[in-house]
Amino acid sequence: MQNDLTESVQSSIRPGEMVDTYYAGESNQSKQAYPAVVNTRFVQAFTNLGAGSSQFIVSPNGGVSDIIIQMVTPPSAGGNYTLLGLSQGWGYALINRISVRYGSSAQYFFTGAQSYLQNLLDCENSAKVDAVSVLGGQALQGAACGGAVANVYLKLPHNSIRANGKPLPFPTDLLVQPIVITVELLSLRDIMTLQGGALSTAPTALQSAQLQVKQEMLTDTSDTLARRVDMNTHAYTFPLQYFAQQETQVQVTSTAANDKLSINLTGFRAGEVRSIVLWLTPASTSTVGNGSFQPLVWQSLANVTLTYNGEIFSRFDSSSYQLWNLSENEKVSSVNMVYQNTGSVGVTTAPSYWVELPFAQVSKEWDRESKFVHGKPILNAVVNLEFNVPAASTSYILHAMYLYNASLLCSRGSAEYIF
Repeated sequence: MQNDLTESVQSSIRPGEMVDTYYAGESNQSKQAYPAVVNTRFVQAFTNLGAGSSQFIVSPNGGVSDIIIQMVTPPSAGGNYTLLGLSQGWGYALINRISVRYGSSAQYFFTGAQSYLQNLLDCENSAKVDAVSVLGGQALQGAACGGAVANVYLKLPHNSIRANGKPLPFPTDLLVQPIVITVELLSLRDIMTLQGGALSTAPTALQSAQLQVKQEMLTDTSDTLARRVDMNTHAYTFPLQYFAQQETQVQVTSTAANDKLSINLTGFRAGEVRSIVLWLTPASTSTVGNGSFQPLVWQSLANVTLTYNGEIFSRFDSSSYQLWNLSENEKVSSVNMVYQNTGSVGVTTAPSYWVELPFAQVSKEWDRESKFVHGKPILNAVVNLEFNVPAASTSYILHAMYLYNASLLCSRGSAEYIF
């Protein structure tokens, strides 16, 4: 009797939908409305294998989701890689800039390091984080740099490397113009670490590179939305997991060990900021083409405090940001890196750290792509950041990436971002 009374009281005071946890039925099952199949047959080679841009056209034909880039370095011959090295994730380091346009939408740009970090943010766990970095190009020295392969996941606003709660494919049947992707590469020499050799002996271009697209095609093309609905009078909202604005870079200099620095973050656009992501690189490793370029080797920040018009929103004393970020995710905010030493043969194995400063509430990872959670509008406000740097009398580049709530609105054969 007491058990029945307790059950009825709890059932009456707790709101929620009744779900059958014993038998399969309408309350706990779902099924696909429009059958679809998947293919990865669309492959397009880079037109520029050295420093410069290659443009890729994805014609309107079904849904587009994952996109990867495969890179291969020239073979070793005649000592062309002697006393030179490639650090882990060199495929991402080789990308200078990425841009995308959906139909006639606005064109936005992203850096290679920024795309790399977005992939790490999207990974479900730390093991996948490390795997993404290694697949992006293993750390290699000397002759082993020849014929090396890197597989890079191309992160764009519509897709994600995550498998748990993966975003739906972008429906290109709603476009009359193609998706245009541009990938700008650095010279292969620019990302090689000088360990006693000469950069002039290294190749300037890749041996080969290609972009490959995953398409999700409806079995019956009459099921496409463009054929069922008049899209001249209707609009389709494609929700984005988030929109990452092109990174902001600020050069800072420490004068003493554990020096506390203060900067104002700028460059915010209209819209709701879900979070701000930070990473720190020494200025000496941020210069392209000098034999010490290491854009994916990030230093640890400490005592990070973010204020908005004087009000504290994030305070991470010491290195507590690692636990705060872990409490909202299933992975630590770091990736295990293997990078080449500059000036002498050898590698260093150490974590690269990033810091995420959230404004939006936490939501379960598996429904973050389908649940809209408000962020904080930041425009014409003073956003101040204070933090401690690791070493004294050293110049650093602080990188800041702003993640916004956004959607792509499709109508009249095109798409446009709505923030």
